[in-house]
Amino acid sequence: MPNAFLYNMEGEKKMFPKGQLTDHFSKKEFDCQCGCGTGEISMELVQKLEQARLDYGRGMRINSGIRCLEHNRKIGSKDTSSHIKCVAADVSCTTMSERLELLTILLKYFTRVGINRKFIHVDVDADKPNGVFLY
Repeated sequence: MPNAFLYNMEGEKKMFPKGQLTDHFSKKEFDCQCGCGTGEISMELVQKLEQARLDYGRGMRINSGIRCLEHNRKIGSKDTSSHIKCVAADVSCTTMSERLELLTILLKYFTRVGINRKFIHVDVDADKPNGVFLY
């Protein structure tokens, strides 16, 4: 992956180093955990996460981004998962206060959000209904 021109949050064209997607997120954070290298993460998703990260003011750990079908099945997720389409991410959170703060921020940028006790799922899947759901 060569250096790429992307747009920063101010809409300015910016050159990021190889593997870097935004000021705070790298390609590797969203890659399938099995190491297959499948897919390319949605930049719409990444840009919204970058906006949320700026509001949050500290690091956000991505538990899961892209998943190949094989890995998705191995972890017990459905074949209809938005992760397979490269348009979803699970953001780590482990405490009630962290979950509340992240959820408040993420809902400013995402219209489809899932809540789990260990993460908050966000996606930009146009084929699925908007709303908040529970795992």
